[in-house]
Amino acid sequence: MATEIRLIDPVLTSLAQEYRNSGFVADKILPVISVNQRKGKIPVFGKQAFIHRDTVRAVRADSNRIPPEELTYLEFELLERDVEVSLDYIEEEEYSNFFQIEQQATNELLDILLLGREKEVADFLQNPNNYSSDMKMEITDAIAFDDYTKSFDPIQKIMEAVAAVRKKISRYPNVMIIGEPTYRALSFHPKVLDKIKYVGLGKVTLNYLSELLEIKNIYVGMGVYTPNDIDFTDIWGDNIVLAYVEEQDKGKTTRMGASFGYILQKSGYPEIDVYYENGGKIKVIRATDAYTFLLTTPQAGFLIYNTNHIS
Repeated sequence: MATEIRLIDPVLTSLAQEYRNSGFVADKILPVISVNQRKGKIPVFGKQAFIHRDTVRAVRADSNRIPPEELTYLEFELLERDVEVSLDYIEEEEYSNFFQIEQQATNELLDILLLGREKEVADFLQNPNNYSSDMKMEITDAIAFDDYTKSFDPIQKIMEAVAAVRKKISRYPNVMIIGEPTYRALSFHPKVLDKIKYVGLGKVTLNYLSELLEIKNIYVGMGVYTPNDIDFTDIWGDNIVLAYVEEQDKGKTTRMGASFGYILQKSGYPEIDVYYENGGKIKVIRATDAYTFLLTTPQAGFLIYNTNHIS
């Protein structure tokens, strides 16, 4: 069997690293951090930054060193994901701009990888078992967000979650991910609509919710997936995830702070390579990514789950 030669495509790789799917929100709550190693350790930021310390140093005295037991680290290991598609050389002859076909194929491969990452993160963050008892709230039938016959105000429950995060890390959450079913329930809730009439709006908007809750960044999880190529299911269900996320520069960064968590991604990825089969008649385009995600400050996140009991 002939040896397959794997060639990195720098043009398609460059396009891949700039590609985003606007329907996915996982990287809004767990920012992407580039790392050079596939395995390693990252520092975990606890409450040491809030401890009142004596920082005055006398002449010729030792510096005020933080005790080493206050610094902890999390181990990580990136997992590789890849997916590929094949194109026949005859297809290349049939299209005047074959690069456009390659680019479209690359985008579809990236959407598959990003869908997998979105669902993996969403499944984890919407699982109540991944939160301590004081950082999660189950919405019972008696206070269902989509039951408009009750006098209950869902905004009050969200504000309780906001206060719980501040109590733990001294900062208000600045990111909120709302599942589409929950956003729909809030959009038509009489208690929320009643507040709108005082600000002159005709409907509930994300900007209004942001001002009302004083949460800077609110996103609706619009991603869907299908397990059988027929029916579609929401990736983000009737849940709300709130978190404190440190502000970052645009794009990827290597700076880590006291955020809820991060997606750790191999530097230079996703990567696009090509190789040939069947004597060069079949060109295979492959997209590869390598990442994992970690909650570095678990107390900076809060889950409100099972908000809907009717729809």
